[in-house]
Amino acid sequence: MEFVGALIGIVVGSIVTAPFLWLAGRWIVGGQKAKFTDAVWIGILGAVVNAVIGSLMGGSIGSLAQLIAYLYLVKTYFETGWGNAAIISIIAVIIMAVVLVVLGIVLGFSLGAGYGPFF
Repeated sequence: MEFVGALIGIVVGSIVTAPFLWLAGRWIVGGQKAKFTDAVWIGILGAVVNAVIGSLMGGSIGSLAQLIAYLYLVKTYFETGWGNAAIISIIAVIIMAVVLVVLGIVLGFSLGAGYGPFF
């Protein structure tokens, strides 16, 4: 059952993060290099690689290895450098946070700990 749960988590995580990563990639490197399917693959492979690294290493070293692996995927799939990969990743997180906050306001729910609005 654990495997099925992990597989569902990877699929759902990829579907949720791919549009934001794709939008950030298109903005930084352009539409020729940043394809939606690449963003989906980055999400899938990133989740798998993070799970493997997380099970093998812990603490700060494991987190750093996961970050480097994720940036490598962005760099490789979007055919860009390390700096642009970092910028794309940061912008994707910002876009996702803004969208989630707006959805929370519009739909009237909090993404916090259940004690009211998180902002």
